[in-house]
Amino acid sequence: MSTPQTWADGNYKVVFNGKVHMFAMVRGEHVDYLDDEGNVRNKVILKSGDFKETDKNILEKTGKQNYNILMHDPLIAESDSFGVIGDDGRIMTVKGSHGLTFTMEWIEEAKAKELKEAILNEKDPADAPPNHYTLRPGQTGKFVWISGPPGSGKSTTARRMMETEGFVYYEGDCFMSNKNPYLPPAENSAIDALIEAKPLKGIPKARKEGLGNALKEWSKFKKGEEDYDLEEFYTLLCENIIQERKRVGGDWVVAQAVPTRKLREFVKSMLGPELVFVVLDLKKDHQEERLKPRLGSYDIKYFDMKYEPAKDDEENTVDLKITREMKLENVLAIIMSKQ
Repeated sequence: MSTPQTWADGNYKVVFNGKVHMFAMVRGEHVDYLDDEGNVRNKVILKSGDFKETDKNILEKTGKQNYNILMHDPLIAESDSFGVIGDDGRIMTVKGSHGLTFTMEWIEEAKAKELKEAILNEKDPADAPPNHYTLRPGQTGKFVWISGPPGSGKSTTARRMMETEGFVYYEGDCFMSNKNPYLPPAENSAIDALIEAKPLKGIPKARKEGLGNALKEWSKFKKGEEDYDLEEFYTLLCENIIQERKRVGGDWVVAQAVPTRKLREFVKSMLGPELVFVVLDLKKDHQEERLKPRLGSYDIKYFDMKYEPAKDDEENTVDLKITREMKLENVLAIIMSKQ
């Protein structure tokens, strides 16, 4: 049974991995998640009470033995997110339904407006995201899409192809999160580079709505439901890749996990016969070892999804088994030998 409200109403900034990712407006039990332009991304219902025990990460952050708030999206089944509200009622530490840990921190309305304007001014334009490549419009070359489950090395491999082979590296997960897909060379890890990518502004309304729908469909897929439909998402992604590949030119490598053969065939139907899929595959225990560094902000269940490895009869598709003995250079050499 829920107890009386223990949080303050008003504006909140939503912080993940040390950065503000969105905003929220809280009015009683109603929470509207907003982007920096004030558009509602999704809505949840907030309840207070005495819930299950906190996990180790939340316990260390809050000192609380039990979760005392619950968030639920009425449009998405099994979307419960548990959290802890601080004693002052102004900071919520939440473990999302897919294992992500984030905070919601109350801010004054004037500060919220200031933050939104600052973030908006720092964004890159969506119609022509800036990058460090020499533009060669219309001069397209090799075309590779690296897929595979989380932890298999998609982004790391694509970035190395950029660094050593001169490929244009397009990060598909950035498209889904409305960020600049052109990640620059850097010393940080591939996952950190993705998190630190600059957001985009001027995204068409239809694309925003489509990506909003995609989040719900990905949620279905992650939970093992069979009635998911990701073709709208891959249509939007492929249309953007076609546009950007023509604009930027050069040899291209896309990193993004296409989970099934059916969806790989759909992507190939949109991008054409020159596209070569490289599907990375590794054993479960090896995958979990690789994912351990990410578990400070994510729960292991966030990555627990079924991915179909490539089959021998898939055209223009390479099944690449990743072993503990393989180095990144070995993976890269195999991919380049298939071009």
